[in-house]
Parts: sequence; C-alpha cells; structure tokens
Amino acid sequence: MAAIVVLAVVCPILCVDAAAPVEFPPAYGPYSGDYVYITEPGRYTLEQNISHIYPVGIIIAAPSVILDGQGHTIEPTPADSTTVGIWISLTDLSGNPVTGVTIRNVSVNDEDYGIYSEGIDSSIFPWGEDHSGDTDAQTAATTTRNNILSGISIRTCHEGITLSNRSETKITNSIITDCSGSGITVLGSRAEIRESYIMNNLESGIIIRRSSGSEIVSSTIEGNGKAGVSLEEVNGVQIVNNRFHNTQDVEEDDQSYDVVISPPLDTEDLSDRVYPYDDRETGAVTSQPTTESVVLNLTPEVTVSPKNTPMQDTTPQTFITGIHAVISGDSIPEKMKAGSTYPVELTLVNDGSDDWISQYHQVGVMALEDTAGYGPSWVEIPQGVQVKSGQSQTLSFDIRAPSKPGTYILKYQAARQGTGVQVLFGRAYTKTVTVT
Repeated sequence: MAAIVVLAVVCPILCVDAAAPVEFPPAYGPYSGDYVYITEPGRYTLEQNISHIYPVGIIIAAPSVILDGQGHTIEPTPADSTTVGIWISLTDLSGNPVTGVTIRNVSVNDEDYGIYSEGIDSSIFPWGEDHSGDTDAQTAATTTRNNILSGISIRTCHEGITLSNRSETKITNSIITDCSGSGITVLGSRAEIRESYIMNNLESGIIIRRSSGSEIVSSTIEGNGKAGVSLEEVNGVQIVNNRFHNTQDVEEDDQSYDVVISPPLDTEDLSDRVYPYDDRETGAVTSQPTTESVVLNLTPEVTVSPKNTPMQDTTPQTFITGIHAVISGDSIPEKMKAGSTYPVELTLVNDGSDDWISQYHQVGVMALEDTAGYGPSWVEIPQGVQVKSGQSQTLSFDIRAPSKPGTYILKYQAARQGTGVQVLFGRAYTKTVTVT
C-alpha cells in the first residue's frame, strides 16, 4: 500500500495489508517485521535500538539524507535469509541516483553485511537484481555518490562495509572488528579511510578493487587474518601514517601501480598516536581528544536577539516527492505582555507528492529550544484528518509570553514523528517578538 513507500518504521499491524506482502525494492518476498525505510531527503535520528526480523534494518532510498544513530544499535533477530544492517540504495523510487548520504554515531552488530552501498549488480542477495540493462541504474552507477560514514561501530558481522560503483565514501572515527569476512570492501569506487580501527577480521582488513585514488590515513589495521590492505587492479592509492600488524600488511597485485606507502612499513613508531576507541556503554566511536563530532545536533542552543527583525522561513515551497511539509505562516503577535497567554495558529502546507493520513504519518510542528517552554513542544495534525498534496492545515494552540521583558525569537520546525524515527523538514521557522 502507499504508506510503504515513505519514511516509516514499517510494522505489519499499521502499514501492511495482510493480502499484500511487504516488499523491499527490488521486489522479492514475502518478508515481514519492523524496519526503517527512508524515501525522502532530510535529517533523521534513531530514538531506539533496532532489532529487525526483516532482512534489512534501515533502507536509505533517497538523496541528501543525514542519519544520526545517537549511539543506538542495529542487529537482526534470528533469520533464515541474508541480513544487512544499513542498505544505501543505488537509486531512489523515481530512478534517480542516491547521493549525499551521511551516517553517524551508530553500531551495527551480527549482520551478514553491516553497511552495504548498492552497486549495479546486487544479485548476491535473495531480493537483489542485476541492473546492467537498466538505463537509470547505469547512470546512477557512474554518478559520484559522496557518502560519509562517521563514528560507526561494526562488530561480528560477516562483511563490515561494502562500497560499490562510485560510492566515493569517506569513513572517519570508526571501528570495524571481528568480522568473519573482511572489514571494508571497496569495489570500483574511491574511499577515504581516516582515523579508524580495522582489526581482527578473519579475512582482509581492507580490500580495494578496480578503482583509483583511495586514501588510507592515520588508522590502525591490525590482527586481520589475511592482508591488512589488499589492492587489486588499483592505481593512485595512498597509504599514509597507519599502524599495521597483520599476517601480511599490504598485498598488491601486479596490475596495481602508483601505490604510495608512507612511511615504509615498520619504520615509524606510532605508539603515541591517538586512535579512536569504542565506548562500549553507548556504542559510540570517538577519538580522544575528539577531533570530529559524531553526534548531529538538531536543536542548537537558545538564540535571543536584541534586534526586532523578523526572520521568516526561506524553504522553497516546491513540489517534493513523498511526505514533506513546510510552515507557511503564523498568527503569533509581534508584541506581547510578559506572562500573558495568547491563542495562536501556524499554517502547515503539504508540499510533497503524498497525502498525509494522520494515523500513519504524524506530521506536525515541533517547538525548538526555549520555545518549548512557552507552549506545547509538539502539535500534530488532528487524528482522522487527511491533508492532500498541495493543501494546508492550520494548527491551533496557546503560547504564554516569557515572564521577563525583552526581544525573543520563537522557533518552530515542520517535522514528522514516528516510532523510533524523526525527520525534520526544511529549515526552522522563526518569529521575532517583543515582550513588554
């Protein structure tokens, strides 16, 4: 049914017609069980651990997605089929390339594949296909995808991270360990791997095959059963300032060239170098001292401005595929008396292609920062209301003016809430008010 093709934690009770099995594109099934399905751009946070029966825990099938795991863990329940923690699709539901995906601060355990960036041929999976004859897939396979993985912990999977067809991924401050296969596999793509641990994997720590320009910098690559780094038909690879201790540190075939290893192996004492460590209580991977934040801050600190200059939302009201919302106006008075209560309205526009059905989609307005102290922190479209694409919905509530005179900025965000997932649409909507 239609609800399956938008962001959701999909559950058979709410979202799946009993006569229609849940299908993961490319279609193969039936499968059942909870999973997270992201089909629209936006910033997402995990609010709980994911233990999935469905073969894939999180499916990202949209460009410009930021997924912050907030230290939560993804792992499968016992299943007969091959499992994947996070699947980054080659194309979205319209056949366009999925680019600009960022994944932060999440742990993936006990999967067959921890993170899999789909290539043109995914037929190794029961639900996969060879898209070699698909024009859209061929275009996507030659498009630079620019993925970022930061603060990732992958443990006891079969394969840790697999990148295919110009995934062009930057991996930082991460740990991939104790896999029964290899830690990171780069196929026809370029990867930049920095300040990470790739350790104790049964096969190779890192495999780079049929690509150019990859960089491995300031990482610990130790205890891997085969090569620490295996290079097959590559060129222009730089391996700089790493700590090695493997059966064979770097394995290079006779079809690889322009490989730079600096300093030469076993000639530099790196014992004082600071490497990432795994916080086993939170599942987060950071460095010490921290060189990069791996937790996405979705609610910045309080902003109080002495200027009485209204700052309105500038999100373009364009037609967007899937579920989307924008705040288009308000009835909040610009002048208020300290401590007084005012009935106000915010207008929410459905500028996405799909209708909102309140019992499934939970679209509404979130109060950000101190604004949540002056009224409700969350107001959603009323139960039983359906808002069609292109229509608007007025949300009414009361706010109480701050008790101290001054100039304040009220800040609201069009958003969507759901079990375990939150997505923020566009930019925050702000209103400057003067309290006397």
